[in-house]
Amino acid sequence: MSDQPRKVIKHSVHRKDFKIHQYVKLEGIKTKKTRQEFGRFSSPIFGTNVPDEVIIPEVDNSVLGDNGQRLDAFRDKPKISDEEKIKKTGTIYTEFDFVTNKHRTEYLGGKIIKPKEEVKVEEDLPKKIKPILPGQKQAIQVEIKEEVNNISTEKVEETIKLEPIVEVVEPKNGSFDIDDFVSTSNFEEVIEEVIERPKQIERKEKEPNIPNKVYRQPKKYIKPNVNMFKTVDLDKDSKPEWLLENIRIIDEQLDFFKIPAKVSDSIKGPTVTRYELSLEPGVNVNRISSIENNIKLALSAIDIRILAPIPGKPYVGIEVPNNKSEIVPFGNVVNNKEFLSSNKPLLFALGININGDYMYEDIAKMPHGLIAGATNSGKSVAINTLLASLLIKNTPDDLKLILIDPKYVELTAYNDLPHLITPVVTDPRIASQTLKWSVEEMERRFILFANNKSKNIESFNEGIAYGRINHDKMPYLVIVIDELADLMQVASQDVEDSIQRLTQKARAAGIHLIVATQRPSVDVIKGTIKSNIPTRIAFKVASNVDSQTILDGSGAEKLLGKGDMLIKTVDHPNRLQGAYISDDEIYALTDFIKEQAEPKYLFMHEELNQKITSFEELDELFNDVARFVVMEQKTSINVVSKEFQIGFNRAQSIVKSLVQSGIISEGEGTRSGTVLVSLAELEEILDDVKF
Repeated sequence: MSDQPRKVIKHSVHRKDFKIHQYVKLEGIKTKKTRQEFGRFSSPIFGTNVPDEVIIPEVDNSVLGDNGQRLDAFRDKPKISDEEKIKKTGTIYTEFDFVTNKHRTEYLGGKIIKPKEEVKVEEDLPKKIKPILPGQKQAIQVEIKEEVNNISTEKVEETIKLEPIVEVVEPKNGSFDIDDFVSTSNFEEVIEEVIERPKQIERKEKEPNIPNKVYRQPKKYIKPNVNMFKTVDLDKDSKPEWLLENIRIIDEQLDFFKIPAKVSDSIKGPTVTRYELSLEPGVNVNRISSIENNIKLALSAIDIRILAPIPGKPYVGIEVPNNKSEIVPFGNVVNNKEFLSSNKPLLFALGININGDYMYEDIAKMPHGLIAGATNSGKSVAINTLLASLLIKNTPDDLKLILIDPKYVELTAYNDLPHLITPVVTDPRIASQTLKWSVEEMERRFILFANNKSKNIESFNEGIAYGRINHDKMPYLVIVIDELADLMQVASQDVEDSIQRLTQKARAAGIHLIVATQRPSVDVIKGTIKSNIPTRIAFKVASNVDSQTILDGSGAEKLLGKGDMLIKTVDHPNRLQGAYISDDEIYALTDFIKEQAEPKYLFMHEELNQKITSFEELDELFNDVARFVVMEQKTSINVVSKEFQIGFNRAQSIVKSLVQSGIISEGEGTRSGTVLVSLAELEEILDDVKF
């Protein structure tokens, strides 16, 4: 390159319009030819004058500068001197092309958006500018004495101080003239700024003092308050007159049948009173059971239940219904220190036992439950109290629910809760696939435990809390099935397999299953289901056989209904009165929760329905036939029929499914199709259609 300095040409004192130079693609430079992709064309070159239109530029390279001068910047000796360049183009930088609004309309199309109307300036305004003698470096202050937009001159003088807007050149003939001042900025812009500033100041003075907006943090989840549930004062009189009368009648019956025993104590519950009989040494307890019907007749009772003996006590118990039963409100049970201060997240309220103690059960220890009873015995109310207890103690991050309600109406109040993984399931077929998803979720959790050296969900979440495990907190998952009989009728084998797998090992993964049914027969509550569910809750049933199915013993047929229940864990059954929660309280609870968070479903019913449809269209031998065809490279219908010992029509249907799945091609005439995939590709296809 030449070391000669470039000659600097001083521009004339009159300012030219500002221009932005555009780089021009140099011809002759080979670039990789790629396919042109047209998209939205936009460029910052034209500023706000560019209309918001999609215009594909069609540029002719012949108009982008002089070919002879385009490479002068890379030559030691330019072809044209700087003086000639200035005369010809007005600048020495001829390697750039100057793009103006005129060029834009010629090359790119579209119409020019006119700029905002310029502020008209009176002719005498330039005379207001005071000249400054050469050598002075102080700022020029512009004073506008006339009112502009009804703004006082004093306010303008106090608030407006502008930077120098003119340069001073040598005076002509020893005197200054207005033409001697060369503006370094557009004078109209200065006047517009002078006019706009007072407007902004005046507007600011008139605006009221509005406090700055405070950034709102995401709302923290607030657990429901137990005060929203009704409470009543229960009758605490342990010795009413009718109770003393019953003691007298029982003693008379024992004396009449010459049984050396008497009522030593009585415990009054909300619906049932237990009379404790003490027997003399050597008296057979079965003698009390033998006169059960006589005692019931003498007391005029609906039914009585004899405990011979009472577990843990040296007495024989006779449970007799009260003359007036009491309803145990749900609010009484949950508004208790034992429940509220407990750190067990899956603790739920049951009711009150005969001793008057509030009864609770921890699902984590159950770990699965079976609820059974006849219609209108209190089974659905028990499910509602269970769900309400869990919602009171757990946030959506701590607990997730899957609710299956084939009866459509029992669990609709819980729809759209943020605790739900999927909307309340009402279709038995979708319910079957939901249980399969739960099994897959259980397996996924166990894999996470193994990879992070955790034994169960408690140790896994503890590792997350201490920072040893980098993972989101794993919530508990409770699955509630309100009517098992309907599911067993539609998809017996699939439901039974899923329940069996969940009840066998899902406890460590934090997944718990609550199954309810109003038909406690052996074809619904099968041995494979019942064997892994140790906790059973029995309401009134029709016969002793049903009681044996639920509790493996009698007693449920003698219950009174309306919340009267027997709960059996690992030991003997305990009788208690279940808590009652009304529909209004359920809706008040769910509405309170729904206002705080939106549901975030992991899957929708439509997704499961599509998988069910695709699954039903495939034969059960589809996978085996597909692997055989790919490995043996034989696609004949006769070969498939002979190999798998199936009929021609069934083999033809399977081969047709293989063609639809893209595994083999369609046959032509008498020729069979060919295999299109490898064994590895086949496994991917089978994973997609597998469910």
